[in-house]
Order: sequence, then C-alpha cells, then structure tokens
Amino acid sequence: CKGVPAFRVGYHIPLIARWPKGIEDPGREEDGFVNLMDFAPTFLELAGVGEVPEGVAGKSLVPFLKGEKPAGWRDAHCTQFNGVELYYTQRAVWTHSHKYVYNGFDFDELYDLEKDPHEMVNVAEDPAYEDVKRDLVKKMWDVSLAEKDIISNPYWTVALAPYGPGITFD
Repeated sequence: CKGVPAFRVGYHIPLIARWPKGIEDPGREEDGFVNLMDFAPTFLELAGVGEVPEGVAGKSLVPFLKGEKPAGWRDAHCTQFNGVELYYTQRAVWTHSHKYVYNGFDFDELYDLEKDPHEMVNVAEDPAYEDVKRDLVKKMWDVSLAEKDIISNPYWTVALAPYGPGITFD
C-alpha cells in the first residue's frame, strides 16, 4: 500500500533483530537482500518446526543471525505492485549496482545506482545499458515464474515488457 513510485526509500525497510542468546556478534550490519517473505521461514526454523511447508516463499534468515553468509542467497531484490483503483502492473528489481522498473502502464525505468544513487537519470533507453536491462528483466521473470506470480498472466500490460518470460530459458 505504498503507492506507485518504486523508489528504494519506499521499499527499503531496515530490519532490527534482538535475540540476546541467539545472535552472533550483535551490533553488526548485514547487506543482504532480505524480503518480508523471509520472516515466515525464519520464525518456523527458530520454532523448530522442521521443514518449511510447501508454498511458503522466502528463505530463513537464521544463517545471518549466526553470522554466516547463506549459500545461494539472492543477488537481487524484487518488488511488485498490482495497482489500486486501476488494474496495472509494476515490478521492480535491483541489485547493488542497478535498478530496473517495469511499468506496464507507462515507460520503464533503469538506474545506474553506482553513478546515480538517487535515481534521477533514467537510462532505460540508453543502448549502453541494454545488457544490464536484459539481465534485470530476466531476474524479474525468474522470480515471477518461481513464485507463480500474476505478472505472468495474460493481461495486456504484461505483454509490454521489453523481453518476455522466455528469457528465463536462454
């Protein structure tokens, strides 16, 4: 319910955890891409439930609490927005260096976060960034298809993405 703009400040929510007997080296900062969907698997693991039930998205944050870098941790953060009064599609995906915003109802956005950390210069149409855009769109589709997200539905705004879901099979 944060609205349409996909600025990082709207999605960047600091996570502060307190567990005096369980956190290794308290007071440190981690820079991993954590998602709200990671809370359920974390709480299930901490409660000793065992295997995470099928259909629960996310990954446990327990390795971070133990001071470990989890193997195979995500290298990008993906968001979704499905509109409010109107039905339209917006997805964003970013790494530490770039951010791509797919706006099914408008022009897309691509930012070089190293050169432009405040997301002021849209380089989506700059041919020098085409490989970066393609890589980020692939990450967007990978997450969408893995989570059975509605972005892969037949609604017309989905068809406007610069690369289709087949990019995941390249």
